Amino acid sequence: MISKEKQMELDRLLDGDLSKEEQMRIQVVLERDPEAIDWLADRAWMHANLHKSMQRRGLKAGAERISKEKVVSFFGMSAKTLRGTLAIAAVLALMLTLIFKKGPLADSSFATLEETHAALWESGDLPTSNGSRLGQGTLRLAEGLAALKFDSGAEVILEAPATLELFDSMNCRLAAGTAVSDIPDSALGFRIKTPTADVVDYGTRFAVSVFEGTGETHTQVIEGKVQVEDAKSGEVVELTTGQRNTVLGETFGKPTEGENQEPSTLPAKPIKHGPEWTLLEPVKDAYTGYVKSHNSNTLLLVKNALESETITRIAYIGFDISEVLQETIEEAELLLHFTPTGWGLASHVTDSQFSVYGMVGDVPKWDESILHGKFPGKPDTVHLGSFHIPQGVQKGRFQIKTEALTEFLRDHTNSEISFKVVRDTVESENGGLVHGFASRRHPVLPPPTLAIRQIKVIQ
Repeated sequence: MISKEKQMELDRLLDGDLSKEEQMRIQVVLERDPEAIDWLADRAWMHANLHKSMQRRGLKAGAERISKEKVVSFFGMSAKTLRGTLAIAAVLALMLTLIFKKGPLADSSFATLEETHAALWESGDLPTSNGSRLGQGTLRLAEGLAALKFDSGAEVILEAPATLELFDSMNCRLAAGTAVSDIPDSALGFRIKTPTADVVDYGTRFAVSVFEGTGETHTQVIEGKVQVEDAKSGEVVELTTGQRNTVLGETFGKPTEGENQEPSTLPAKPIKHGPEWTLLEPVKDAYTGYVKSHNSNTLLLVKNALESETITRIAYIGFDISEVLQETIEEAELLLHFTPTGWGLASHVTDSQFSVYGMVGDVPKWDESILHGKFPGKPDTVHLGSFHIPQGVQKGRFQIKTEALTEFLRDHTNSEISFKVVRDTVESENGGLVHGFASRRHPVLPPPTLAIRQIKVIQ
C-alpha cells in the first residue's frame, strides 16, 4: 500500500498541478514502484470515465496518437518499461485528462439560434434560448418563428409547427413545418433533406415545407435556383425563381408557378361559455380575392399584399339574430379560430393587426359565391374592434369583445347582420403569409361564433 503522501502527489499529477521538478520526481517513483503504477492506473481510469462524454463528442484517433507520443516523451521511457498494457492505458488516460484540463473541449457547434418570435418549444435536445450555439441535434418548434445562422453563412428561418434536425453547417433535415433559407455564396450547396426529397441550394432564397405524417414536401424558390431530388427514385428537377415542386409518395411534381397548398388541421378546444350565453353560428361566410388553384372551401382567407393597392382578401360572415331579443343584450363576443393555410411565408409578415367591421345602412344581399368576385356594392361600415397576431403565430382562438360590438347588435334594424374581417398589416415582402380561420364548413374546427349574453327579463 503506497503512502497517503504519495497518493496525494499522484492525485496532484492527475489534476495537472505539479511543477516540472515534481513531475521528474514522480517519473522516478513510477519507474521504481510497480504498486504506484497500479494505483495510478486505477485512479486514471476513474478520471477517464468522467470524460467519456468528452470522448463521445469528438475524440479523434489522431489526438490519441499525439497524446501517446506525449506520454512516452514525458516519462522518458519505452512502452515496455511501463509494466504492460494496463499501465500504458492508465498513463494515456492520465495524459488525455491533463490535455482536456489545460483547455476547453474543441467546439462541436456549427450554428447559432439568433432570435425567436412568439416561440413555443417542445421536447428537443438542443438549447432554445436566443444566442445559443447549436451542434448536432433536433429542434422542435411548436409555435412562432426561430432564426438560425449556420457557420457556413446559411440563414434559416423555421416556421412552426416544425421539426429540424441539424447535422453540420451545410446539412439539415426538415421532418415537419417550413424552413425559409437565405444562402450566400459561402454556403452554396446547402442541403435540406426531408422524408421524401433532398433539396440542394444554388442561391439565393428558397422555402421548404413538409407536412407531418405524409412527408409531403413543397419546395418554393423565392429567388435563385435549387435542385430537388426524389428520395426514392433519385429523379431530379431544377427550380428557378417563382417556381415550386411537390413530392409525395410516388408522385414527383414538375416545376409549376405558385405557392404551397393547404395542410391538415388539428382539432381545437371547444368554445365554453356559461348558461346565460347564447352561441350563434353563421348562416353564411365567404371571402373575396379569388386566385386560381389557391383557394379553400373550409377556410376564410385574409391577406394584405405588398403589391396590391387594395386589401387582397377580405372575409365576410353573416349571422341571423332573429331569435335574440336585441334590447336585452348585455355583452357580446365574436370568436375566430385561426389555423395554418400553407400559403405564403410567415417570415414575410410582421406582427399583424386584424380589424372587424359591422355593415350598417343599406346592406346588399350576398351569398357564399362572392369568393369568385367582389363584394356587391359598397355598404357603410363601423369599426367594432381589433386584435393582434404575433409574427409566426398561425393558429389559435382570437376574438373581439367590445362595447362597440354590443351596441352594433342592439341597434341593428335587421335580423341578419354581416361582419367583415380584414388584415390591416401589409406583408413586408412579396409572397407573405395568407392568414386563415375556420369557416362554417370546416370539418374539425369550430366555425366563427357570435356569443351573446342577455339580461334576464322578469315576466
